[in-house]
Amino acid sequence: MANNGFNKINEALKKAAEEKEKSLGKESAAPLITPPPTESAVPAYEAPIPERIMSAGVDHKIVAYFNPKDPIVEQFRSLRTHIYSSEATGSLKTIIITSSQSREGKTLVAINLSIVMAQDLEKPILLIDCNLRKPCVDIYLGLKSDKGLSDVLSGSTGLNDALVSTDVKNLTVLPAGQIPMTPTELLGSQKMKDLLAELKMKFDYIILDAPPIIPYADPRILGPLVDGAVMVVRTGITRREAITRAESILKSVNCNILGYVLTGIEYHIPEYIHRHL
Repeated sequence: MANNGFNKINEALKKAAEEKEKSLGKESAAPLITPPPTESAVPAYEAPIPERIMSAGVDHKIVAYFNPKDPIVEQFRSLRTHIYSSEATGSLKTIIITSSQSREGKTLVAINLSIVMAQDLEKPILLIDCNLRKPCVDIYLGLKSDKGLSDVLSGSTGLNDALVSTDVKNLTVLPAGQIPMTPTELLGSQKMKDLLAELKMKFDYIILDAPPIIPYADPRILGPLVDGAVMVVRTGITRREAITRAESILKSVNCNILGYVLTGIEYHIPEYIHRHL
C-alpha cells in the first residue's frame, strides 16, 4: 500500500489530467497532489437546491438525501462496496472517517456514506459526530437536538435521549452535543468504550465522523476502538507529506486503515483508479 500504491494513484491522476487538458485543447499539467491508494473518487459537486431543503433543513451538499440516483451517489456506493466486499476487511461494524487536516470533506463523506448504507443495506445505521471541537453533522442535516455524544459521556443525559431519528429510513444520528472543555478525555474514557459496545448491540453499522488527525489527538484515541478507518484526501490541497504523517499516526496506535477517498475531483477520474486499493 506504500510506494507502489502512491505511484499507481499518481499515474492515474496524471492520465486523467492529461485527458482533461487534451479535451480542452491545452497543454497538460501534473496534479498538485500524489495521494495514496483510494477507495473511491468523489467529484466536486454542487447539487441543485430542491424546494424540499427549505422544510427539511438538510444542506444541498448531502446529495444522497435529495437524489439517490445521482451519479455522484454511485461513488459513495462504490466506496461502500469497496469497504464491505474486501475479504481482508472481515467484519466491520465501526468505521471512522477522518482526514489529515481540516476542510478536506470528511464530514460530507461520512454523512453521504451513512445515508447510502441506510438506503441500500436496509439495516440499522448509526452516524456519530465525534468532532467534539467543531461539530457540523447536525448543521448539515438540519438537526435541532442540543444533546449528544458529549452529554452521554459526561453523564448529563441518557443515550436514548441523545439519539436522533431521521427521515432517512434506518439512519439514526448521535450528534456531538455540547462542546466540552476536555474532548480528548471524554473520547478516551472507559465510558466511550462501554458506549461503543452498547451501540454495537443496537446497530449493524456505525460510522464515526472524527476530527482531523494532525491537529488533534482524538483520532489516535478513537482509532484503536474501531474496526477500521477511511482517510479523506482533497485534490489540489492535501500534500503527500500530510498524508504520510497522518497515516503514520494511525498506524502507531494499530488503527486499521481501510483506504482513502479523493474529494474535490472536478472532472472524470477513470474507472481503473478505483481498483488500486
